[in-house]
Amino acid sequence: MKHYSVMHKFQFRVKRSSARSYWQICVGENCTWHFKATSINVSAMFKVRNFNNQHTCSLMDKTFIQRKPTAMVVGSMVIPKYCDPKTIYTLKDIQSDKLSEHGVNLTYMQAWRAKKKDLQFLRGHPADSYSKLPSYLYILKKTYPGSVVKLKKTDDDCFLYVFVAICMSISGWEYCRPVVVVDGTFLKLAYRGIMLTTSTMDAACIILPLAYAVVDSENDASWKWFFEKFKHAYGERPNMCVVSNRNESILKATSIVYPDMPHYSCMWHIWTNIRAKFKKGHLKLSELYFAMARSYTLDEFNERMSNIEEIDPRVKEYLYDISYHRWSRVHATVNRTWTMTSNIAESLNVVTKYARELPIVELLEYMRTLLERWKKEKLLKAKDYIHIVLDGLRRYIICLENKRCSCGQFQLDELPCPHALVALRHRDESFEQYCSPYYTRENLLRSYEIPINPLPNESKWNLPQHISNEVVNPPTGGKRQSGRPQKERYKTYDEINSKKYKVSCGNCGGERHNKRS
Repeated sequence: MKHYSVMHKFQFRVKRSSARSYWQICVGENCTWHFKATSINVSAMFKVRNFNNQHTCSLMDKTFIQRKPTAMVVGSMVIPKYCDPKTIYTLKDIQSDKLSEHGVNLTYMQAWRAKKKDLQFLRGHPADSYSKLPSYLYILKKTYPGSVVKLKKTDDDCFLYVFVAICMSISGWEYCRPVVVVDGTFLKLAYRGIMLTTSTMDAACIILPLAYAVVDSENDASWKWFFEKFKHAYGERPNMCVVSNRNESILKATSIVYPDMPHYSCMWHIWTNIRAKFKKGHLKLSELYFAMARSYTLDEFNERMSNIEEIDPRVKEYLYDISYHRWSRVHATVNRTWTMTSNIAESLNVVTKYARELPIVELLEYMRTLLERWKKEKLLKAKDYIHIVLDGLRRYIICLENKRCSCGQFQLDELPCPHALVALRHRDESFEQYCSPYYTRENLLRSYEIPINPLPNESKWNLPQHISNEVVNPPTGGKRQSGRPQKERYKTYDEINSKKYKVSCGNCGGERHNKRS
């Protein structure tokens, strides 16, 4: 009835309220509007007995005796806006919508309380989510046999780490290229934390998330624990490598857990460091650096490095100190194929941007449903061969049997290069059989052959006693600081100086100041 009164712009008061009857009347004097309901056979169900919907009070009584609706009433009216974490519905939106739709002028704090009520109803209290964690992980492992889920707590039962690898990703990993991209992104929970993710590319060059974890921070201990659990779930494959930014904790953890596996750096992160460190020739350096990193032959690499040295010799020294094999494809000890950046991890961070505000169990469930949805979408859209090809004045030798070309592209991309395609067209053969198995439809289907079914409703969870009795408290010392919470990470030098982040004045449009300075 509170919702009804807001919709129809009037006020009522309760004249009688008991376990057996409920009676409302209009606040206007001598108004005949009333609502009566009584219980059915002394039960919790009520039946409307009398309802007079006609108001006889004056317009002044209806308009000027308006009382502000409570936060719970306003929240019940806007709660559909917050069901999807990606929906942006601000406090200003609540104020303007309630004013235009119902003529209710809410203050900023009233809108804030309404939003808080909705989020608490949908997501629960952040501390309560940690207590549900053991039950959720138990049901997750029971629903998806073969999955690896790990929970680590402190000695006083406070949350520390959680790791999840779904069985579908574990089985699909065998049919994907052995290149793992790792990254960490900060969470916006009440207790903060970091979400660590690992991803790879399937046969269709689409992101396949492998594992995800929530830890306290990006440090040596958390990354080491994460890679230990990842190795337990996925093992180690021949020619396997890791690609990430130049985080020292990642370098240390991989060298301990995977001592024989090379670690490669994201070429884009290295370029942002070059831009910040060296101030001249950025346009030419950018073109040469990225072409050099992607070079297929040493001749191409050395030629471009010589050009860079002419522009700024310090850049060559900087790249040499990093080690060529970390960012150059031709110097890599194992084939990193097209994965020259950590962009697939950054793309996954963008997809989960708004989900990172959810409590921990809801965040883990969002990641599971994301895998489930992506799996369904992807399943619906799965002798002597020596030739010589002339390309202008250059001659290239192709061996189709060994899938090699003297240009270097065929064996590194594991796809027929333009010269190999010419040879195949001459033989009237299809190019599919010369592609790496990681690009085939069969590998794509096998990557997602184990289904991700929905979890049963929480009320239907059948938990063992030791799981029900397990206690997980929120992390210690991680409560939200005073003031407006940080929603975005600190920008890099390259991002700050890009056009997207230029600070300009709202009055004159000039740069390097705003309308308040």
